[in-house]
Amino acid sequence: MFHRLPIAAGLTAVIVLLSGCTLLQLPARLWPWKNKKPPRATLKVDLLVGRIVMVNEESSFVLIDSGSLPGPVVGAILKTRAAAATPVALRVTQIRKPPFFVADIIKGMPRKGDAVYQ
Repeated sequence: MFHRLPIAAGLTAVIVLLSGCTLLQLPARLWPWKNKKPPRATLKVDLLVGRIVMVNEESSFVLIDSGSLPGPVVGAILKTRAAAATPVALRVTQIRKPPFFVADIIKGMPRKGDAVYQ
């Protein structure tokens, strides 16, 4: 009976010392499909860039005032949101005296005062 006590104490010490060891994670390595986490959902939020202050229908461009908001880079595609209106797509062509920049109308008919998002 006394010879079993050192064996039990030794096994207990080994289990306690190896509790954080990667060898104890062996079942996770054997069946990796059981421990896969579902992909995280990402929320895409449109960034407000400014408001349209002038629309030139003949030349097909708009002038946008970004105020204190960060302006987009040249070539960026922008869009507007207006209730019950067709979607509008704009492409930034040049940055005038900040906070103003010019964008060509790609699709739709923007209106003065529409909010512009990137």
